[in-house]
Amino acid sequence: MRINLNTPGTSEVSTERTSTAPGSTPNGPHTPDVDKFASDTVSLTSLAAQAMQMPAVRQDKIDALRQQIADGEYEVDPRKTADAMLDK
Repeated sequence: MRINLNTPGTSEVSTERTSTAPGSTPNGPHTPDVDKFASDTVSLTSLAAQAMQMPAVRQDKIDALRQQIADGEYEVDPRKTADAMLDK
């Protein structure tokens, strides 16, 4: 086994990142793909914020179904129920 004493030790190796010029990445200037990704991220963040404002339960649908059940108007189609169970 050969040991090379000329390699830098872990204490001598720099782990700091070098800064890049504004508007560029470490691999070069912004590309249309990078800009599109940034705009997609903004869109996704906006959609997530809108979803968080929506109620977790659609109370109007629940109330309508409860009323149908109470009035005896709610009917279950066994074929649709079976098909839905088999599809999942």
